[in-house]
Amino acid sequence: MSEVPEELIVLRGAIDNMDAALIHLLAERFRIPREVGRLKA
Repeated sequence: MSEVPEELIVLRGAIDNMDAALIHLLAERFRIPREVGRLKA
């Protein structure tokens, strides 16, 4: 098996970090309208 270049490891880590941030943002995006609905009820 050939060695993975360091730059590829760094880029994959950056993608993983962006994925985690997107998941967090989407969770907030769905949480906030639920809170708005609760306050309007």
